[in-house]
Amino acid sequence: MRRLSLTLLAALVVLPSTALAARVATGDGVFELRSGNGIFVVSGRGVIWGQMDKGTMRVTALDPTEQLAVSGAEKTFKAADDPTTTVYQGAKLHFRASSGRFRIRFRGSGLDLTAIGIGNAYLSGSPLSLDPGDFALDGGKWQPVAWQDKVEAFGTQPPPPPTS
Repeated sequence: MRRLSLTLLAALVVLPSTALAARVATGDGVFELRSGNGIFVVSGRGVIWGQMDKGTMRVTALDPTEQLAVSGAEKTFKAADDPTTTVYQGAKLHFRASSGRFRIRFRGSGLDLTAIGIGNAYLSGSPLSLDPGDFALDGGKWQPVAWQDKVEAFGTQPPPPPTS
C-alpha cells in the first residue's frame, strides 16, 4: 500500500509539469521584466502574465478570441483613437493573457512580467527613476533597462517573406 501511494504521489508531481512542457512550442522564448519603471510595449504570440504597482495598460486585441484577465483596475475604458484598444488604469494591476496574439503597452512603475512565445519588447526606462528595472531574454542573465529606447526580440523569429 505504501509503495502504491508513493507511485501515485510521484505521478501527480510529474504529469502536470510534463503537460506544461508539451504546451511550449518549438521556437518559443521568454522575456522577463522585474521592477520596470518607464514605458514598455510587449507584442507577440503566446502567453503573458504579471503585475504593475501603479500605471496604465493599453491592451490592443489582435485576436478576438483572446482571453484576457485584468484585476485591480480603478478605471477601464476604450481608447478614443482605437476601438480595439482597452485602457486599464490603477494600482496593483494584475494581468494574464494566454494562447493568442497580444500587444500591451505599459506606462508606470513596479512592472513585473513574463512573456513566453515569440515577440518583441520595446523598453524605455523612466529618466526620473534611479533604477528603471532589469530584463532577461530566453533564460539569459538579467540586464539593466536603459534610459534610451531599445527593442529586444525573444523566441525564434519567423524568417522574412521571400522577395520576388
